[in-house]
Amino acid sequence: MSTLHTFGCSITQGFALPDVVAPPLTSEQQQELDRDNHWSDEMLSTPSKHAWPQVLGDALDMTVVNHARRGSCFQQIARQCAVAQQQVQPDDTVVVMWTYLGRVSMQWPARTSVPLHHYVDAKKSLSTVLWPGFNKLFGLSTSTVTAKDQQHQDWIEQAVKHTYLDPRDTWNRYYNSLVQQTTVDGLLRSTGARVIHTSVETEPVLDQLDEATQSLELSLRQHYTTPNPHDWYDLDVDYEGAHVIHDPRIPPAENDMHPSIAHHALYAKYIQDRWFKN
Repeated sequence: MSTLHTFGCSITQGFALPDVVAPPLTSEQQQELDRDNHWSDEMLSTPSKHAWPQVLGDALDMTVVNHARRGSCFQQIARQCAVAQQQVQPDDTVVVMWTYLGRVSMQWPARTSVPLHHYVDAKKSLSTVLWPGFNKLFGLSTSTVTAKDQQHQDWIEQAVKHTYLDPRDTWNRYYNSLVQQTTVDGLLRSTGARVIHTSVETEPVLDQLDEATQSLELSLRQHYTTPNPHDWYDLDVDYEGAHVIHDPRIPPAENDMHPSIAHHALYAKYIQDRWFKN
């Protein structure tokens, strides 16, 4: 039987779905561990059987290996693919669900820090909020970034837009993410497997890079030593499905803004109809 390999972030993992949510630590457990309850104690990092990869695999009668990990940025998803590519066989199918292009993480042997977290509000617009743990790690005051006055609000909007980084670094990250996507595509296709690319975003990454270009000073905008991605980036990525996995007409997962069981079921059906109809 062929295998369905999936890669991505929390949405592909099935974050906050019922079978990957545990009860909070009891007072006895907290005392034994000598710490308070943490959200990661309740939100497990294992893949959910209700997530779209398993639902799709069941519909296609395929074995499923869900490699996705919550909080993953483009770099981490590329790493997932690089580490797992030796498991992929010629008869297998690979679906890579790319996360938010603006997400960035820093990682060390014992920890990964994700400074940005995205959610979808009732009006179906993507928003970005600051992650307090990252702020603390890099010496940013929680009280400062949550202040309500206009001066602080302006600072928040500017900081979020560029992830605390200079526009030049933002463009560099975005450009390298397109390179990573292209490299991952070639790596996975070298296994002989069928490769499908999807996204949790509705806006193509090339369009986002073009927008980031406008924030560069004029002397940096014209391609000279850096190849223009419009000349070489031709990856076929499904962005339409993002409207399905984030459908605002359907309530999100309980006590969370992540997609619900219903979202995942509809998305699995969408992928099946879009990519496996024949």
